[in-house]
Amino acid sequence: MKLFENPFPFFHSKKIAKVNPTTECRTKEPDEIKVFVYDYHSEEITEQEAHTVEECYKYLNSEKVSWINIDGLRKTDIENVCVHFGIHHLIMDDILSIGHRPKMDQINGVLFALMNMLYFNETDGSIETEQISIVLGNNFVITFQEEPYKDVFDGLRQKIKMPGSKVRQNGADYLFYSLLDTIIDHYFLVMEKLGDRIELLEREIVENPDSKTNSRINILRNEMILLKRTVIPMRELIAGILRSESPLIDEKTEKYFKDVYDHIVHAS
Repeated sequence: MKLFENPFPFFHSKKIAKVNPTTECRTKEPDEIKVFVYDYHSEEITEQEAHTVEECYKYLNSEKVSWINIDGLRKTDIENVCVHFGIHHLIMDDILSIGHRPKMDQINGVLFALMNMLYFNETDGSIETEQISIVLGNNFVITFQEEPYKDVFDGLRQKIKMPGSKVRQNGADYLFYSLLDTIIDHYFLVMEKLGDRIELLEREIVENPDSKTNSRINILRNEMILLKRTVIPMRELIAGILRSESPLIDEKTEKYFKDVYDHIVHAS
């Protein structure tokens, strides 16, 4: 979704006037989904591209750390995964719905975080967003993404493949932290790109203002507002994780979540 085309950051439809904010908003179901699994510990890693979600069921009781990434929100598949991994139906509803503010929850022994990933479109200079849901369970992390074509996790995937990396030396809670940290770090990259656009517009206003200047100012103003509405709620999300005292998060990992909280405060 291109944020400058939509003054409401939590709806994908551009026809906002026709959206009832009291009803549930769901994304169109994809024709196919993509599932990829990393199952690892410090000494060994297995990578699998699954053709069905049922192929992932075996990782529920894996002795290793399992990261199951599902691209494409198809209702039947998501329901099946949630039932098998003991994910509460309220969390399932949040995963399948779009338009939520960033939030976290702790239900039925899993931690759940929902937020937006941000991208900067270099072609037209716009900001785009994609909703992602992350579920932390006992030795597994499941990520649910809307689109199969992009995310911000390539660097993390490379670290997982390195035997000596911190993510390989730690448990699922550290992977959960790493996903959150990667998303927030990318916010800073987007803000830097947007800052460059603002500087360019400032020079244009001084050197060569024209009839389109006000329009460009309004576009940037909307993008800044939407960026703020994406970033600010993340403070409460991370704070909620720290307050949860979940047994899924080891005491030694808490310091990393505190560091993420400092990052999002700085971004805010």
